[in-house]
Amino acid sequence: MADIGKSEFVIFTGASPFEASFGPTSRSMRISEGLDTGRMKYAVVDPRFSKAASKAWKWLPAKPGTEGALALALIRWIFDNSRYDARYLANANKAAADADGEPTWSGSSWLVKIDAAGRAARLLRASDIGLEQGNFSFDTPLVMKQGQFTRFDPNDKVNAVEGELLVDTTANGLRVKSSLQILRDEASSHTIEEWAEICGVKADDLAEIASEFTSHGKKRRQISTGVSASIPTVFTTPLPGGT
Repeated sequence: MADIGKSEFVIFTGASPFEASFGPTSRSMRISEGLDTGRMKYAVVDPRFSKAASKAWKWLPAKPGTEGALALALIRWIFDNSRYDARYLANANKAAADADGEPTWSGSSWLVKIDAAGRAARLLRASDIGLEQGNFSFDTPLVMKQGQFTRFDPNDKVNAVEGELLVDTTANGLRVKSSLQILRDEASSHTIEEWAEICGVKADDLAEIASEFTSHGKKRRQISTGVSASIPTVFTTPLPGGT
């Protein structure tokens, strides 16, 4: 469960903390305290003007079922303005995360095979491009490091591996992209204005929320239910003043 008691900014998507979603028993008091002291503010994505929306800094009455499009609009803004945490996202395994003092690592630099239709197929493995197994006991995933395909063990606690984040290349006749490149391409398939039209909201509101969301370092959260519960994984942003 998100640490509401230490958050400075929260986006509630499909969640109404003053009425449900663990709100009345554990979240409402922390939200109320945060609002009262000025510690936090929040935005609500909900077609219904709920109790939470009535106290929100920003209410987005998005059309039902357009949460994914709304997330991609925010992601587009984050990419366009270079507001993602490149240092964290480049950490491909545990050793790299430990070196940066992070509790987790990211699959953003991991390479993915792209099929003939241009869709992501599966992770690229060493055997796909003829790399020898070497000291590894399994067919490892790959990242691009200094222009070279690099094998790694995600759970390796000793050998830190950081990968390039935006990769679109070929290997042995295979088209390959990094996970983050795939996400960026999808987010860039529409302008923010086009995403806003799909959602039935204002583009300026989306930009304002994305800017606010990326202005609080690790002290921001996205809380959601249902299909939109996967959205938090893409909102990894730097500390203010970071790169």
